[in-house]
Amino acid sequence: MNTVMLVLTPLLPLLLAPWLRDTAQRRWLPLAVLPALATALWLPTGSQLTLPWLLLGVHLHLDAAAQLLMLLSALIWLLAAISVAASAEQTRAQIRGQTPGRRGFMPSFLLAMAGNFIVLLAADAVTFYLGFALMGLSAYGMLVNPRSQRARRAARVYLTFTLLGEVALFAGIVLLVAATGSTLFSDLSGQTLPGAAVALLLLGFGIKVALPGLHLWLPLTYTLAPLTAVAVLSGPMMKAGLLGWIRFLPADAAGVAAWGDTLIVLGGLGVAMGVLLGILQREPRAVLAYSSVAKMGLMSAIFGVAISDAAHGTTIVAALLLLAAHHLLVKSSLFLGIVATARQAGQRWILLPFGLLALSLAGAPLMAGHAAKLAIGDALGGRLAVLLTLSAIGTALLMARFMFLLSRRVGVEAGRGNPVATGAPAKPWLTPVWLVWVPVASIAPFVPDQLGFDVAALQTLGIGLLLAALAWVATMRWPRLRLRPPARDGLQILASLAHRAWPTSLRVPKLHWPTTLTRLASAPQAQPAPAATTGVSLVGAGLRWLSVFLLLLLAVLSPL
Repeated sequence: MNTVMLVLTPLLPLLLAPWLRDTAQRRWLPLAVLPALATALWLPTGSQLTLPWLLLGVHLHLDAAAQLLMLLSALIWLLAAISVAASAEQTRAQIRGQTPGRRGFMPSFLLAMAGNFIVLLAADAVTFYLGFALMGLSAYGMLVNPRSQRARRAARVYLTFTLLGEVALFAGIVLLVAATGSTLFSDLSGQTLPGAAVALLLLGFGIKVALPGLHLWLPLTYTLAPLTAVAVLSGPMMKAGLLGWIRFLPADAAGVAAWGDTLIVLGGLGVAMGVLLGILQREPRAVLAYSSVAKMGLMSAIFGVAISDAAHGTTIVAALLLLAAHHLLVKSSLFLGIVATARQAGQRWILLPFGLLALSLAGAPLMAGHAAKLAIGDALGGRLAVLLTLSAIGTALLMARFMFLLSRRVGVEAGRGNPVATGAPAKPWLTPVWLVWVPVASIAPFVPDQLGFDVAALQTLGIGLLLAALAWVATMRWPRLRLRPPARDGLQILASLAHRAWPTSLRVPKLHWPTTLTRLASAPQAQPAPAATTGVSLVGAGLRWLSVFLLLLLAVLSPL
């Protein structure tokens, strides 16, 4: 029975992908998640399966971390599948790209789901890479929207970063297996890992974790892609990158601790950048995007401490998994809530469940976010105390900004007096399903008696809300103090800087490769400026040459 359930968990979504192509069949989509739920709930911890005849040997193992993430990820995939099943036919929201209305969405959804489940169960490097690649590449089919030029560009940016990450991961895994002589994760403990392999693994998974500089795909995707796709991307799929670090880089392996300080610095920069850019945004989805950058930056710094301290690394990683699980639930639930409450867009009561989730994410007392931060604080033993405090204040600021923008949008819809006419993407029964889910997401993965009260958490929450109130009063009193987000995204800014810094005589003409890499940073306009075109060529050429460099590095170092 255990073998059957472990096989069915990723196999059923794969089998359903060729059949569930028409939107009329979307009601069968939630069935694909049921084996994963059964595996997480009923199979005992430690269940495993080995298929030596498949690939280089497929090894599946349901350990405690996989069981926790499998349960919560399956619940999010189930809610997302229910949201797709509840989608109305050909609404205006579909035309604007907010909901999945294409034939290719559901097969991509199922393939990404199967890849995510493979990642969670994988006990060897090859199986993990197969699932990670399947998950990341299939997500492109969920994100792309042929009706929107900006959404198509966002999906291409995501695909480019994903491909770069896959090349880095492949090179890192080959170097790792060549050095250790085994593909099993259990054999990595205590081994000496090559520095080049560690760097490539940090880069490859760092793209999914959205480290500073590798995050440029995230704001575009979160803002322009269909909400259901963003919900699973921000939750189960993003945490797969963090799980990759945990699987491939054990704290007791030699050669890993040297990278701890680098992750701590990058994580701190991610927290600062996510908060500072997030409070400038004017779209609720954009605020949630930069909130993810800040939160994943905090998790990266915590993982940096874990690999720097082999004696306490296991305890820190266990607490980090609780924090990641909480963020997985709440962030995905916020995006799914926007879909579920579209028909009530002008009713102010919908702010209450969103406020509950926002308070949980901000670490309010008696909620799961606070319990997760207490666990992290105990595991760290006083380290990163300043970063944890600043992150808590910053998260409160971002959630206050999110609720302000959401309330203003609700007020606009209420003034129109006909929210249903705006193209509600979901059937009425989806709203009560989401409302029942909200309290669960606010306290999970903890049980109620584990939710404590701490005055320090109340203080950081109060400071964040006070700063948000002072900023609102100041901008109302002096409108010139209002800061606007940059008119261009990060890729366009980098292209402009490259154009200005690159000597005219050395500028590379635009190459017409079969791929679209050379056009990723160009603004969607009819006649792009020559400066932007040159900058785009530089960005595209840089990505290509970086990929070539990684492949050459693999070829040179693999015999060693």
